[in-house]
Amino acid sequence: MTPPRLERAPLGAALADAAALVAFVALGRRSHDLHGGSGWFVVVLWPFLVGWFAAAAATGLYTARSRPWRRLSATCLLGVTLALVLRATVTGRATPVVFGVVALGFVALATAGWRAVARVVTGSTPTPAGVSAGERRSG
Repeated sequence: MTPPRLERAPLGAALADAAALVAFVALGRRSHDLHGGSGWFVVVLWPFLVGWFAAAAATGLYTARSRPWRRLSATCLLGVTLALVLRATVTGRATPVVFGVVALGFVALATAGWRAVARVVTGSTPTPAGVSAGERRSG
């Protein structure tokens, strides 16, 4: 039995999306030359993880088989918005508008980007839910 490809496995898709969020925080830390340790990293990361996966659950990103790219778009918009609200209200961190724009742009490009790369590498048509287009039609 061959293992499922990343773009076809909902768990793989969720892990790749989480990796994109970790990359966003790590690159932001590096570009701003911050040295807050692992505690700082977790404080900045958790609102994005909670916001993303709450939005993914609400939109059915990893479970639904219809309109996958719309679900990804909705998850990006809602997930980053939730993350920014959590960041401002729970952690008390400043959330300038430009930060929101950069966060949305990076997360959208990274989460759509790995799916596009997976499509080129595997030759299949990945969907945000992690189900290939051929499986979506037949299942």
